[in-house]
This record gives sequence, structure tokens and C-alpha cells, in this order.
Amino acid sequence: MLHLLIHIQKNFKFVKKIFSSDFRLRLGFLLFSLVEPGVFSRIVPAMRFSLINITIILSAAFFAKGLGGQVHPIESLGRNFFESIKNKDFNAYYNLSIFSLNEQSFKFFLKNIRNQSMRDHVIDAHTLPFPADANTSRQKWDAAFLHNWRIEWRHLARATPESIKNETFIPILRETNAYGFQWETVRLLAIEILLPVNWQNERFEIKGDLDLEENQVNPRTLFLDRSMSYRIQPDKSTYSRALMFGTDPEDSDQAFNNGIIGNGSGQGDIIIRFDENAPDKLFYFCPDEANAGGPVVIKQYDDLDKPNQRHNLLLTLAYGSPQRAFQILLKDVLLTPNGALYCGRPKWIGEVPLPRGLNFPEL
Repeated sequence: MLHLLIHIQKNFKFVKKIFSSDFRLRLGFLLFSLVEPGVFSRIVPAMRFSLINITIILSAAFFAKGLGGQVHPIESLGRNFFESIKNKDFNAYYNLSIFSLNEQSFKFFLKNIRNQSMRDHVIDAHTLPFPADANTSRQKWDAAFLHNWRIEWRHLARATPESIKNETFIPILRETNAYGFQWETVRLLAIEILLPVNWQNERFEIKGDLDLEENQVNPRTLFLDRSMSYRIQPDKSTYSRALMFGTDPEDSDQAFNNGIIGNGSGQGDIIIRFDENAPDKLFYFCPDEANAGGPVVIKQYDDLDKPNQRHNLLLTLAYGSPQRAFQILLKDVLLTPNGALYCGRPKWIGEVPLPRGLNFPEL
């Protein structure tokens, strides 16, 4: 089905111009749910055929690559979150969170989540015996989801808008007020996915969730999107071990530096932002240690053939005279049919030294 859609989009390139990136993201969730086994199983065959016929033409817009001017949904979330704080608009702030989903939207999202780590959490919490023929992770997920999705929903629903406002929104405003923020002069310097790195079992461990077991993807694979900024942050355990990206699994002479700041320096953060010219596959490794890394897969943001990973999103702001840097962290950002949403409590980090790779704007 996926190969058919990609083939069709070559003949309908003009369609992509009339759809927004948010629409294409939502359409993608619909398309993948239609071809996912078990989803919409109660739709009669004729209706299923009709839906697929309708979405085949629209899929050209979704799967189109190389769209100039399109903003990554997670980057859009960061910008909209900044505006909600700047304008003291709690409704906008709340609607950017997972808590804004209604029951059926949450059920659909959770059912189709391509994230083995999240599925394992629900499977492990399942207290009933699994069916005798539930031998695969997918079969166990179907049984666990059926009996546990409402528990997850009730847990989510306990966070009321009022509690979210009092426990997260107002405290952030209180912190900014303590620094005397005049919001008309506050600038958003950067929106970056934060990827902590440590050294475990003689190799680099980069934060990320696992792909579904049935896809048989190397668990050390790092998935990155084009047109999105990443701040890779090695901790003290990586001391004296440089992290490098290149076109060969182990050869430092084939380092790939386009779109990367600090590649292989062994000091400080590494900043990555790949464009259309970057290859689809690279490798991360340590020049001084064998078998310390893994493959890097680079995709378009709206290519859903990858795990839907939880990411922490780092916003860096500039304010003051002389200018100073401040940061806010949005925890556990996920792509949903409603766009990118944050699932954890936003954290005000406060004033920080100007991060590597960033510059204050000219006043």
C-alpha cells in the first residue's frame, strides 16, 4: 500500500500545494490506520474500499517530499507555545498539550502509536492472562490495549484545565515576571529537540524510544527529521570519547559535517539540522572505540515509516540589556492526529549561558 501511495504521488505533485503541513500530518495518521491490521475492522469492505480510494489521491499531498517553506510540526509547537506564554493565553497553552484530546481522539492515537517503549508500558501493566495464541508483541498489545486504554484515559483526564493552569502555566509566568520580562522585547532564539547522550556498556546511548518489534529495526538506530534542529548533549560519562557522525560506521576520515556543529569535537553540545541535501543514512560512532554507535536514518517529518518517539523540546529565549539567555523545556512531545503535542509538565529552566551554536539577535 505504501509503495502504491508513493508511486501515485509522483503523478499528482500539484496536489501538495493546496494542503497545509498539519493537514498532511493528520491525513498520514488516517492512511496508516487504514492499512494497519485490525484498525477499522468493523468497517464494511465497500466502505473501506471507498475510503482508500478517496485517500489515495489525497496521499499525494501527504507523501510529497522537498516542500519549500513547510515548518516541522514540532518546531511549530515550540513557536506556538512561546506565543501562548508571551500573550498569557492559557487556552492556546492548554490546546498544545495531550490533555486537550477528547476520549475518542486519545483512543485512536494510543491504539495506533508506533512506539514499542510506550506499548510495553501498557503491556506490563496488563493484569489479565493473555490469550493462549498471543505469542507476538503485536498480539499482546491488541489484548492489553483493549483492556487498559480507558485506564490510561482516566489517568490523563484527572489533569483538569484548572490544575494545569495552576501547576504549570501560572508558575512559568511567575518565573518570567521575577526577571521583569517585557514580552514585546523577548526573542525566541531556538527551538531544538534535546537528545541527552551517555556512555553505557561500552557504547553511546542516545535518548529515544524503540520501534515496533515486528519492524525488526536495529535498536541502536537514531531517527532524525529534516528541517528540525537537534541539540545532542553528551554527559560526563562520555568524557574523552568523541561522538562523530559520518558516512562510514567507523571511519573518522569520512565524517559528515554539513548541517552539524561540533561534530567529533569531544567537547560540548553537537547541533544538527539537516536539509534536503543530506543523505538518507549516516552513522554515529566514536573514533577511538569500536562498535560504540549505530545507524542514523534521516527522513521527512511527514514520513510516518519510523517510530513516533517522545522528545524533549528545548526553547531558548533572549531578553535584557545586555541580552541574557533563558530556557523552557517541553517534555515528552509526540506527533498526534492533532499535530505535535507536549505530554509532560513544561519546565522553566531559567537563565543559562548562551548555548553553543546560538547568537543573540542584533538590537
